[in-house]
Amino acid sequence: MPDIKIKTPNLDEIFEKWKQKVSKTDHKKMEKQFGTKGAIFSLDAISAAEYVKDTLKEAAIYFAVKKTLGPAPKGKDENIVTAPRVAREQFYSFKGSEKLNKEKWNEKEIVPMFESIQSVTCKSCKGKGYTEDKCKTCGGTGKIEESISVLVGEEQKKEKKTFSYPCGACYGSGNRQELCKECEGHKSLYKYEILPVPFQTVVTGMPVLHSSAQTKYEKEIGDDLQIVLDDVEGIKFSDFKELESKVEASLGYMNKNIKKTVSSARTDYKNYDKDNDAQITTQIYLFPLIQMFCETKRGSKFEIYSLGSANKFMIYSNF
Repeated sequence: MPDIKIKTPNLDEIFEKWKQKVSKTDHKKMEKQFGTKGAIFSLDAISAAEYVKDTLKEAAIYFAVKKTLGPAPKGKDENIVTAPRVAREQFYSFKGSEKLNKEKWNEKEIVPMFESIQSVTCKSCKGKGYTEDKCKTCGGTGKIEESISVLVGEEQKKEKKTFSYPCGACYGSGNRQELCKECEGHKSLYKYEILPVPFQTVVTGMPVLHSSAQTKYEKEIGDDLQIVLDDVEGIKFSDFKELESKVEASLGYMNKNIKKTVSSARTDYKNYDKDNDAQITTQIYLFPLIQMFCETKRGSKFEIYSLGSANKFMIYSNF
């Protein structure tokens, strides 16, 4: 792309366009701030030379983005936990509700769903809550046998007799019941699904404007450019590498604020370029931005901003 230098509007042109615009919307205020008592008020008597006290040459960079906010990634996950852990999980329910606005959602996009909770019989204990094994105390017989020394008859002959009684460890059943380690005695486990939040699909156009003047009109200017971009003249670039190499040559001037603005806009552009939900829909526009500091005859201070070239420019003011 060959070097293109854009011509900025002169102060008189900017000031004249501002006068005509304000006079149509608030003629009385113009007369109050610039008129002379006892004299017939005329816009011709208001000149840039008299009321513009200082001027700065700045720049603005603009591009547009189409942002698509839609459903979270497809797919699902599943969890199986014990009953007490269910109560410790944060569940969500969207039953009967409309789809959500993704921009207003500040939590995870894939969440546990309350309606998906299901009871699952514990396989380890087959739903009993405990496991049964042969009692180690009685060896599975259900009884304990002891050998007792008994003195028999008049001669008191010592004999060994057997004495048996139910095993106290297994209550005479021969089996020992242990708490199921899998379900912790609750007989069942509980599974639930982790699913995408039901977002509505919204496609929005979004202007991105960076101004070295850091004017409070940045949002308003960006919104206007999105609608009337053809009514303002700037220089178009296909990438920031090209723009950075030709900013000063294109504008005919440069300062620290403009350099910072280019860097900030480049970072923004890269982030949108990497964002899967965003699509950059325009080329990069470089606009001259003239900032004029003015003071009325009554001493009220105000500013005028001009965005664009001498051929096509827009004005903004806090008058």
